[in-house]
Amino acid sequence: MLNQVKADAEDLAKKLEALEAYKRKLLGEKLERCSIEELHGLEVKLEKSLRCIRGRKTQLLEEQVNKLKEKEMTLRKNNEELREKCKNQPPLLLTHARPVITVEDDHPEQNDDRMDVETELYIGLPGRDHRRNKVAEVRSG
Repeated sequence: MLNQVKADAEDLAKKLEALEAYKRKLLGEKLERCSIEELHGLEVKLEKSLRCIRGRKTQLLEEQVNKLKEKEMTLRKNNEELREKCKNQPPLLLTHARPVITVEDDHPEQNDDRMDVETELYIGLPGRDHRRNKVAEVRSG
């Protein structure tokens, strides 16, 4: 029983190695030892695979185009229905009034025009009163 399991494991390992070698050949790797017949066989299989892949891709693209055409027809129909509704509506009176835009301010106390804003850059340790130092510099200067 144990010998049978070992034999099966070795057989599976050989099959796995052969499949990996075949996969490498299909990917175009390690082709140096391939004969012309092997290369021709690979080429035929790859061309057949490409035909299947391209066929499926074409099928999907055709399905997508058909869905888009259906959507286009639905949108055209909806558009025509809306145009008919608009024809049956009385015309709107258009006025030349300017739109009013209101902006609510969360901090109205900051909109005071008299508010002092300091825009100078100071270099030094934080927490020092730089305005007092500037006044002293101006007086001494």
